[in-house]
Amino acid sequence: MKTIKIALICTDEALEVRLLNFLRGEKDIIVSGFGVIQNVAHESDRGKGQDFMNKIIELQPDIIILDTTLLRAAAALYLPQLMEFTRKCASMRAIIIGDRFYEQTVIAMMKGGVRGFLLREHLDADIIKCIHTISRGEIWLTGDLLTRVCDEFIRVCDKKYLLKAPTSNQLSKMKAISRREMQVMALVSESMTNEEIARKLFLSAETVKKHFRNIFKKTDIHNRVEAALLFIRYKQSVKS
Repeated sequence: MKTIKIALICTDEALEVRLLNFLRGEKDIIVSGFGVIQNVAHESDRGKGQDFMNKIIELQPDIIILDTTLLRAAAALYLPQLMEFTRKCASMRAIIIGDRFYEQTVIAMMKGGVRGFLLREHLDADIIKCIHTISRGEIWLTGDLLTRVCDEFIRVCDKKYLLKAPTSNQLSKMKAISRREMQVMALVSESMTNEEIARKLFLSAETVKKHFRNIFKKTDIHNRVEAALLFIRYKQSVKS
């Protein structure tokens, strides 16, 4: 049984006690650090928060649990320090407890490593299930929030990643593509994943990613779909 190391920081002692009572009853969960910070703007709590972050950096827990109001206040007042903390705990994932969540905020938090969004009203019923879900590398979202977040992703992608047909200028830039990069484009046009391409070409997945970055830069395209379309169009132009 894999042990899950947890750290938690709350805005009041009642929530701290409530969470500790739940977590200490689980054999596969270890609480490696906990604390209460009521107001990060106050000097005493600010020092306590810094001490707690230093302890978390040292302990490197798998998951940290905190209140959304605390995270919002910390981000507003100490964003550079928070970003540095996130960098030093890159493998750690976060669960946020809140009364409500907005899809744009959720997406921004997910980029910062948050993987669980737990409604306070569902805390007792869902906290343990949420922790186990996050520990498996998955994301915890309620049904309604999941739908809203997916809708927001689609809306943003529709604007940012609108699919475009290859241009004559992009076709001419294919001359700069290396033989290996051409092989990568050929395989992505067959709907292969990075891992499949890596196995096919006896490369590492990271090397495949590097090839894609070079391809995007050389041909002024933005994603794998455009790379596949450009390769197919290029092959057709060569044959004709």
